[in-house]
Amino acid sequence: MGSARTLHVVALALSMAASTARADVPEALDRVNLAVGGFYPVVDAKVSASGPQLAGSDVDFQHDLGLDKHRTLANVRLELLVFDSQGFSIGGYQYSKSAGATLARDIAFGGNDYDINAFVQASLRLYTYNAAWHWWFAPDVHDVFGIGLGATYYDLKGTIDGSLTVNGNSGSARAEAEGSAVAPLLTLGWRHAFSENFRGYVDFAGVRKPSGALTGHLLNATVGMEYYVLQNLGLALEYSSNDLDLKANKDTWQGRASIHFHGPAAFVRLRF
Repeated sequence: MGSARTLHVVALALSMAASTARADVPEALDRVNLAVGGFYPVVDAKVSASGPQLAGSDVDFQHDLGLDKHRTLANVRLELLVFDSQGFSIGGYQYSKSAGATLARDIAFGGNDYDINAFVQASLRLYTYNAAWHWWFAPDVHDVFGIGLGATYYDLKGTIDGSLTVNGNSGSARAEAEGSAVAPLLTLGWRHAFSENFRGYVDFAGVRKPSGALTGHLLNATVGMEYYVLQNLGLALEYSSNDLDLKANKDTWQGRASIHFHGPAAFVRLRF
C-alpha cells in the first residue's frame, strides 16, 4: 500500500514538473522543433571567372547554359531551447543542377573563351549551412521577438565543359571555379501564437564577409504559418527570398557570383 502511494506521488510530481516546464516556455516556442521539407525556388544565377590576366564576362547559368530556373531543395532545420528563453538552431540546404546547351553567344569562363554555337555541359552547385544561438523576448503570452548570433558556411562551385577557341585553334576544355568560406551570421525573428496549434513567424538572416579570398553577403527573409494537426505533428507553409553575392580573389583566378532564389517551401514539423 505504501509503495503504491509512493508511486502515485512520484507520478503526480513528474506530471506537475512537466506542466511547469511547458508553462515556462512562451506559447509561440517549443522545447524541440524539427522541420523536414522542401524549398521550391526560382533561381537566377550569374557567375563569372577568369585568370589573373584575362577579363571575365558574366555568364547567366539559366539563359546562356540552359539550367532550369526551378529546383526543389531538401531542407532540414532543428531548433532547441536550452533555457526557457534561449536556445540554438541549425539548418541548411544544397542546390545542385547540371545541363547541356548550345551557346547562343560567346562567353568567357575560367580563362577559357567558348564560341557561339559551341556545345557545353554546365553545372552549378551551392552548399550553405548555418548555426546560431538565439535570445527570445516575450512582451506578452502570444508573441516573442528574437535575436541570434552564429555562423554560416557556404561553398559555391561552377563548372563548364565544352568546345573553345584558343588563338584561333579549336579544342575542348574544362573550366571550374570554386570557393568556400565561414562568415558571421545575424538573425532576427518574430513568432506569434494565434492558438496552441496555429502559429505564424517571420525571420531575417544576414551574413557578411568583408575580407579574405572569398567576400560578399548572403541575405534571407522568410514568412510562414504552421498548424499542428496533432499535439506533436504539424505542417508549415512559408515563402523565402534569398540574395547571394560573392567575390573571389585567389592566386589562379578571380570571379563573382550573383545568385537570387525565392519561392515557396513546405515542411512537416515535429515538436516536443
